[in-house]
Amino acid sequence: MASRHAGILAAVLVGFALAGCGGGGGSDSGDDGGSSTPPPAPGPSGTVTITPRGPVTATATVGETATAILEGTWKASDGAAGAPVHLKVVDLGDAFNAPGVKPAPTNGTFRYELAIRNDLIAGMHADRLQITACADTACSQTYGTPVQVDYRIEITSLGEWETLMRDASHTSYVPTRIDPARLKLAWEWTAPMAPSAVESYIARPTTTSGSLLVISGNTMSDGSQRGSTVVQFDEADGTSRWNRPISDELHGVAPGSNGKLVYLAKVGGNELITALDGKTGAVAFTYAETTQPLATTLAPSRRDGTMYFFAGYNGDELHAANAETGVRDWAMPRVGLLSATPTIDDTYVYYPAGQTIEMLDRRTGAHVASIFDPSADGTPLPGSGAVVLGGRGNLIARSYRDGYGARLSSFSIADRSWEWTTTSNYNQFFAVADGVIYALRGGYSLTLDAIDERNGQVLWSWSPPAEYATQKNTLGNVVATQGMVFFGTQDNTGGTSWVWAVDTAQRKDVWRTPGAGYIVISGSRTVYLCSGPPGGLMNRVRALRMR
Repeated sequence: MASRHAGILAAVLVGFALAGCGGGGGSDSGDDGGSSTPPPAPGPSGTVTITPRGPVTATATVGETATAILEGTWKASDGAAGAPVHLKVVDLGDAFNAPGVKPAPTNGTFRYELAIRNDLIAGMHADRLQITACADTACSQTYGTPVQVDYRIEITSLGEWETLMRDASHTSYVPTRIDPARLKLAWEWTAPMAPSAVESYIARPTTTSGSLLVISGNTMSDGSQRGSTVVQFDEADGTSRWNRPISDELHGVAPGSNGKLVYLAKVGGNELITALDGKTGAVAFTYAETTQPLATTLAPSRRDGTMYFFAGYNGDELHAANAETGVRDWAMPRVGLLSATPTIDDTYVYYPAGQTIEMLDRRTGAHVASIFDPSADGTPLPGSGAVVLGGRGNLIARSYRDGYGARLSSFSIADRSWEWTTTSNYNQFFAVADGVIYALRGGYSLTLDAIDERNGQVLWSWSPPAEYATQKNTLGNVVATQGMVFFGTQDNTGGTSWVWAVDTAQRKDVWRTPGAGYIVISGSRTVYLCSGPPGGLMNRVRALRMR
């Protein structure tokens, strides 16, 4: 979608008159003992005046098909009147797919719908378009100096990867099309290892507009973790503008963001959250809260200017605070101590509590309901996770029974009741898109199931091809985009692992690359693959973009 501005640039004269040649009385022929250099081919005669309207402006969402309008007038005079005139448009900033050389319309106006490149990252793209009047289709002869007009193209974000399973809905769904065959490595980085360390590691990253934020550190021979640091990377080229060390006495939790600020949560001290500008590292605010080193909290979840997170000395409270200033709105006790982050919709906050889904008013923190889960036995669910917002007024969560594993269950928000439970167990990091749940089940034969959100029935399944039959374990998370699902697998020994892309229409894998782990997709459609050595912790980031 493009917006047009009516400001008219001053007309620029871009033609010139052909100068006269030869003439004069007798030339000096005393120096003609050899072939002479031929004179240059004469340029076209006449003048062409081009008057573009500008600046050219447009707004588009990352990855969408969109155009901007370049229009104006042209006028030929003198020897150019009645002669063929062609217009050549060149983009000096590489934001458009250029239209090439085309005949100038006979009515004295021109109008181009310029296709905006769909691989531009979020932000403002400003430069100039250059228009040249030509006498031929190859533009080998021109009517003088090109005319330039400014353009400003604003590319808006799809939404950043803010917290566990992407955002406050935790669907792990990114609303865009990504062609995996076009993904190319843009840059990569491996966490440095201290001389006395046995391994380096990174935590699950987050993104802000234009940046990737990662906590890296080292595991020492005694099992302790040292040298934890928040590292910022420029999304475009992987350069780092800043980093911030975390005291060895504190434990840094995988960070979150609101798309602009990065939220660094640290337990074991008196300051639970430090909010930093994602691009500069400047401190925006701190959230004071005393916690013990094993307090159960994860990255905050944000919605409509408010962040929600578990706090309290043991992580036994649910807090809401302003996402820009850190000013507390409310704090309430929570049920259980599962490793999770809250889920938020327009009205409520939800979190898992073993055998119930707890439901609170998101504006006041008042308790609304406890939705009973008959498929769970109340045993604390191992690992981290979150309740997922379904697409039909429902919640999807893992129902855990000690010794039996965790199945997926759906709950009606309006009725405050259980709806169904799957017959198979699934990994904690699943995705939900367009009424379908995409979840991995391991065991003897690893399988990706596409599950009907209405009833929990499996619609179709995918397993690795025969030559990859040793890939029996899940690794990392599932991420859904429009028509594609990305996920990781590894073999029984941890020796090999792959990231796969399965086309949901064809129901088959269309792409794979070595090195599975945790997958993050930014608001500018950069695909980050976090992986590690066989059998080791994640310690490497690869940034892939469509080319």
